[in-house]
Amino acid sequence: MDMLQAYRAFLRVAETGSFSRAAEEMRQQQSQVSRLVAGLESQLGVQLLRRTTRSVTVTEEGERYRLRLASILHALDECEGELRGRGREPSGLIRVACPTTLGRVLLVPIVSEFLKLYTKVRVELLMNNNLVNLAADGIDVAVRVGRQPVNDHPARKIGIVEQLVVASPAYLAGVDPITEPEHLLGKNCFCFSTNAGTQSWSFSRGDVARLVNVEGDFIANDADVLMQRCMAGLGVAMLPRWLAWAPVAEGKLQRLIPEWTNHSMALSIVSVNRNYRPKRVSVFLGFLEMHLKPFLVSPPSAGDRRD
Repeated sequence: MDMLQAYRAFLRVAETGSFSRAAEEMRQQQSQVSRLVAGLESQLGVQLLRRTTRSVTVTEEGERYRLRLASILHALDECEGELRGRGREPSGLIRVACPTTLGRVLLVPIVSEFLKLYTKVRVELLMNNNLVNLAADGIDVAVRVGRQPVNDHPARKIGIVEQLVVASPAYLAGVDPITEPEHLLGKNCFCFSTNAGTQSWSFSRGDVARLVNVEGDFIANDADVLMQRCMAGLGVAMLPRWLAWAPVAEGKLQRLIPEWTNHSMALSIVSVNRNYRPKRVSVFLGFLEMHLKPFLVSPPSAGDRRD
């Protein structure tokens, strides 16, 4: 028995609720479709369909099997289509996961430009500060800031996200001058919430390193929210340069202790195995890296590349 044909026959019967309609769509005899489905049930040792003289319905086991099988065959058809048309324009859906603020500020404009160039591609942008599992969550590309999990998918560190300590002129007018990391003690410092719950800011200048345990009345997992409170004159925050630089240039925020380098984190692009990437994903990866790099500093060393 042709198992692939049996899989397709079962799916068409389950989805149409009719052996005759499935046979018509598959351009086969109804008896042949019936034999394929019966053979599949015999092979599995499970009843997939309930048959009466008036109707065909899917059993509970058959529905679970249908959902999995539909996903597998869809992926197979998509893969075969891409192999047959490898030189054609990229098409299909790309699922991209990224941190919330970074997605809203940087990725949305980049994705918009990408879609203008590749009109047959669709992008689903999943903005969440949680660490996603690419395989389990069906993600093609993930943009991550910070250290990568061990044994994760292939990742490419494309640069460093520089952090700036900032506050509004209005806030600074009411506090003692902040010219050294220790001057942050006693100031209202807004912190980005992390799983570890740490509220320590690290600084370095040459060979000298400082760690300051800051405190404040507000913690959030969205850097844009922290920035808005800063611009309202309510306190100090450590923000990524790509987010804070425009308000700093406009005078809405002021950079503090610029002689000290603040804690910076790597920005990496994680993707499915490069040997099996659809063309649309490969094209998107190159486009994404090219458009993210202007917002980053300190290009990675050769040892940082894992793809």
